[in-house]
Amino acid sequence: MNVLLSVIGLLVALGILVTVHEYGHFWVARRNGIKVLRFSIGFGQPLYRWYDKQGTEFAIAWIPLGGYVKMLDEREGPVPAAEQHGEFMSKTPLQRIAVASAGPLANFLFAILAFALLYTIGVQGLKPLVDQPPTETPAAEAGFERGDRILAIDGHEVDTWREVNLTLAQRVGDSGEIEFRVARDGRERRLNVPVERWLSQESEPNPMANLGLYVQRPEVPAVIGQLMPGEAAEAAGLQVGDQVLRTEGQVIENWLDWVEVIQLNGGRSLDVEVLRDGERMTLEITPRTREVEGETQGYIGAGAASFEWPEEQIVTHRVMPWTAIAWGLRDTWEMVGLSFGMLGKMVTGQVSFEQIGGPISMAQLAGDSVQGGLESFVRYLAFISIALGVMNLLPIPILDGGHILFYSIEWLRGRPVSERMQIIATQVGLMLIIGLMMVAFYNDIGRLG
Repeated sequence: MNVLLSVIGLLVALGILVTVHEYGHFWVARRNGIKVLRFSIGFGQPLYRWYDKQGTEFAIAWIPLGGYVKMLDEREGPVPAAEQHGEFMSKTPLQRIAVASAGPLANFLFAILAFALLYTIGVQGLKPLVDQPPTETPAAEAGFERGDRILAIDGHEVDTWREVNLTLAQRVGDSGEIEFRVARDGRERRLNVPVERWLSQESEPNPMANLGLYVQRPEVPAVIGQLMPGEAAEAAGLQVGDQVLRTEGQVIENWLDWVEVIQLNGGRSLDVEVLRDGERMTLEITPRTREVEGETQGYIGAGAASFEWPEEQIVTHRVMPWTAIAWGLRDTWEMVGLSFGMLGKMVTGQVSFEQIGGPISMAQLAGDSVQGGLESFVRYLAFISIALGVMNLLPIPILDGGHILFYSIEWLRGRPVSERMQIIATQVGLMLIIGLMMVAFYNDIGRLG
């Protein structure tokens, strides 16, 4: 079911975002007097088609992995003299640059409006209140304490944990210090965390966990809320609703106590006293061991019962539409900057190419976002739309950015790039794209493993 949900979520997302992207090209081409022959969502044989008054064919094809806008272009065949005015290459370089840029810009505009919609409806998040960092983590060594509220990172103010994570992501691969401004007992403090090529070789970096920064959780009782099939908890006879009272005689007061005991006793048989339907009973459980960030930990495959966050830890952002649009523009700008920054760090070797994700990762994220509800899915659409826009702006021939590069050179030189050079560059660009796709697939398969 999860796989089906992931596939459906990805196809719906691609359908929406490809339509937005291609409509950007279509709209600007029409405004510049270029004749559009076909607007296709998907590739291959059309499943459904229709024509508008200007003779443009609109099609929905059976391979839902992209789309394209086909314009009247002398490079693809002879153009009758009567239609020469609507031919693509007859337009000025600036007009062609505008058409090529319109697809990525449409994706960015979609993201702005998606974020604005969320802010207008109202977005909830958790205040960046820190739990007690584990010993010997960078956060603990820097002096973080339970209850500290993060106010700013490197001078960038943050209001939720989501903003903390995105701001820290910008420092992946860097060396130096990360400066935190925190509030504690009514006073502000500055805490610095030194980093050296931070997380540069991680395939799935988790900045917050690496530093030892965790959400301040309320006291959660040690009540079993979920069991993973085939894991030690289920094999030992634990049931949903059981409350753990003692382990090896040690009183378990909350869920974190229970997690700590399990993690420290991988491979060791434990006597566990639980309360079930008002009756006490003792079970024997042996946590299996697993490696987590280079450390061996115990694991039993059990999750805590659901709980509600205290109101004082929740922050709600709900603003008027015009303010929401400004905030959407800010978020989109930051995400575009982060995306180009990470690409730059990959090229310079500051960040591993293992961080590139492909369609499997996208599908998994799509499934998670669908399960997370409307807000989660809209946010996913915004992120993928930004990624699609950024990718297409790369100066690689066969992508929009490559066309923009050629037309820009033509505009500056006063004459187009030679056909031979364009052919060579296109072949190189195709090899680069195929190489990136192979890397993405390889990384996805590695993550599944």
